[in-house]
This record gives sequence, structure tokens and C-alpha cells, in this order.
Amino acid sequence: MALKTLIPWIPTLVLLHLPVISPSSFTYPAVFNFGDSNSDTGGLAAGVAFPVGAPNGETYFNKPSGRFCDGRLIIDFLMDSMDLPYLNAYLDSIGAPSFRTGCNFATGGATILPANAASLSPFSFGVQVAQFIRFKARVLELLGKDKKLQKILPSEDYFRDGLYSFDVGQNDLDGAFYSKSEDQVAAFIPTILSEFEAGVERLYNEGARSLWIHGMGPLGCLPRIIATFGRDASKLDQFGCVSSHNRAAKLFNSQLHALCAKLGSQFPQVCVTYVDIFAIKLNLIANFSQLGKFFEYLKAGCGVRKKNLHAFINCTTILRSAFNLKNIF
Repeated sequence: MALKTLIPWIPTLVLLHLPVISPSSFTYPAVFNFGDSNSDTGGLAAGVAFPVGAPNGETYFNKPSGRFCDGRLIIDFLMDSMDLPYLNAYLDSIGAPSFRTGCNFATGGATILPANAASLSPFSFGVQVAQFIRFKARVLELLGKDKKLQKILPSEDYFRDGLYSFDVGQNDLDGAFYSKSEDQVAAFIPTILSEFEAGVERLYNEGARSLWIHGMGPLGCLPRIIATFGRDASKLDQFGCVSSHNRAAKLFNSQLHALCAKLGSQFPQVCVTYVDIFAIKLNLIANFSQLGKFFEYLKAGCGVRKKNLHAFINCTTILRSAFNLKNIF
């Protein structure tokens, strides 16, 4: 299949069940996003008052923005590419936010499988889907009473014509490695993806037709993973990443890609775009000095001790001066 579009910051796309479309036609009236901290624009901060303070947000927004990032996230660049405003979090009602061009249901720490007592976020993928269904029903109810609300709420056709984006699953594999062997984690992946498939089918029944699905990034290259599981050099790959976690991520992506193909054939009206985040991020790691202003690629942007990680001292509890401004994206 051909690429639907070429976006400079996402050079690697694998397209399924889509016609050839020029880059200029990559436009949607609204975006409905589901996921974890990779695309959270304020959900966890609003939902459970999770502290996402400085230095988060300081290199672009000049203040904390609810994002677990010093600047913008991929979802922000996606909105920029369509000249749409950044998504407001579903859970954040302060300031009368506009949802005219979409809504973000993602929360940091979210998993695909239902949350448990140890979960950072109670808003798992299934909960996010349920929130969307309520959001849609409430929007249509309100628009039926007052058309003037179209200034801040999506029109009914936006739910059919909008883009549904997904970036979730990382926390499921991450958490599994603390109690399972690599083989057990691998055997666990179909269960995770079965839950994801069920959620996507619920969204299809609500009108979702354009799906933008991110694969998992190189999990084993996260500084926290390296600090926890990479103390034995023999367990690291050529880039210094934890091999077992990256193998699991690639297996997850292989099965997710197959699921995308299944969805494209099972639902003829659905357009599915699979984004190979693993390849994109690994390319950044392999060529970090040539791509962007990166000087270190396996060290957290802020913190203390090795890899900028400490069990009780995180980015929001240290001095601003401890933030590593050398790495800016």
C-alpha cells in the first residue's frame, strides 16, 4: 500500500487500506485521541491531581502544560500539521475549554488492560473509550438544545469524519516485566491486544472510520528501564538499550500491525494508518547528534544520579537548574 501522507516529523509510516492521497489532503475537522503519557495534554493532572510541574513545559509553553514533556508531544505536532488548535483534555473543565476540533482522553500511566490497585492512572483504554461514548452522547444532546454550542463542541458529522488516534500499550509491557519473564510477557501480548481490539470496535460502532495507530517505541531505551533492568551489560544492545524490552516491543508491534490489517479488512469503510514509532525513535537514537539538538540519548531530561533517575526525587521536585536544556525537541 502507498503512503497517505508524508509528515516531516514522522518519516516512517506503514499504511493499510488507504488510497494514495497527497500531503495537502491530510486534514480532518477534529481529532479524538486515546493513550498514555506519550499524548496526555493534561488528563492525569486534572483527573487525579497528579503533579506535572516545572520543568515540564518550559521549553515551549514556558510553564507546565499538563504534558510529561519539556515541550510538545507528537499529538501536538499532528494538530499543527492540520492547522488545528492543541487538544484539550476531557478531564480538564477549568477555563471552559473548547472541544470544537476534538478531545483528548489520554492520561499518563494509562494501560490497555483494566487498571488495578497498583496502576498510576485509573483511566485505562476501556475507560477512555467509555468516556468518549459519554462525551459524544452529551455533545449531541447539548447541540440538540442549543446550536450556538457548535462554537465550542464538535458537530455531529465530526464524529464520523474525524481522526481517531491511539498511542497506548507501553505501560502494559513495562509493568509486566516486573513480575514476568520475557517469555511470559510475550505470551501476554495477545491478551493486551484483544482488549485494544474490543475498544476500537466500540469506537467503530460509534462512527469512527479513520484510525491513526502508533506502534510502541523502543521500550528498552527508556532511561528508567535501563537503570532498572540494564545493570548487566550483557543484557544491553548496541545502543545501550535493554534487549529484552525492545524484543517485546517489536513483538507487540508485529501483532499490532497484524491487527491493523485485520481491522482494515473486517471493516471496509475504515481507513487504518499504522505509524512505526519504534523505527522513528530508534533512528533518533542511532543518529541523535544529526537529528535535532540532542547531546545525550539515554539520559532523562532532568533528575539526579545516574541516568538522571532517583527513586524519590523526580523532575518536579528538583531545582529548575537541574533540567538538561541540551536536549530540546
